[in-house]
Amino acid sequence: MLRITTTRAGETDGAWVLKLEGKIHGEWVKELRRVWRRLREASDGVPIRVVLADVDFVDSAGRVLLAEMHRDGVDIAVRNGLAAMLRDEITGRSASLQPSTTRRKPRRKPAPKAKRR
Repeated sequence: MLRITTTRAGETDGAWVLKLEGKIHGEWVKELRRVWRRLREASDGVPIRVVLADVDFVDSAGRVLLAEMHRDGVDIAVRNGLAAMLRDEITGRSASLQPSTTRRKPRRKPAPKAKRR
């Protein structure tokens, strides 16, 4: 199941916000596409933002749709780590939650203790 909540953002940019919660798969991909296209047609150039609020699964068709939306200028915002990795994959950003690829410096051996006489 997918919950799609449409709201208008504050006065700053007045963007339309599609808040998504649940799983983006199967028939829900078609429903999301329908909602997005209707909003896009009615928005008269007002920005659209998709918030992956509590999305825990996206099938390949859902990924394709989110990528299409991004190419069309939709901003994709996230609220959790799984969604952040998905957003980074779709938008081509470097993954914000990937472990660091820098190598750790090797530990130095402690200096030998001085002998007491």
